[in-house]
Amino acid sequence: MKCRYCGHVNLDNAEFCVNCGSRIAQTFVAVEPGARIPGSRRRSGVSSWFKGSAIGGVLGVVFILVGILLIIMSIGSFLDSAGGAGDDPLGTAKDILGGFGTMIIGAVLIAIGGTLIFFSVIAFIIGAVDRK
Repeated sequence: MKCRYCGHVNLDNAEFCVNCGSRIAQTFVAVEPGARIPGSRRRSGVSSWFKGSAIGGVLGVVFILVGILLIIMSIGSFLDSAGGAGDDPLGTAKDILGGFGTMIIGAVLIAIGGTLIFFSVIAFIIGAVDRK
């Protein structure tokens, strides 16, 4: 227990300060089990970032929309690759990549889109569970 007059650290059960002799006030506060102590807050980890957060919901929707756009682009890439598009403004790039290269790019775009959709669904689930 620290003396409020001289700052000397005394034993916890001391009634008087051994340095200045002042009476040490014993202050105890009774707290009910489960009661919230003022100034303290509950920390629930990463999921609290999404709790009641409009930002988390908007971010999830943006991820889903970007994922859907990437999947549509990759399907277009697959169809373009399989059908032989004819006159293409990206002719040189297609000549270099060939049909197989375009299919690989399409597969990568599908994987990226699926990953974005997966993580946005997980974010929505965490936000919904954390609100209960």
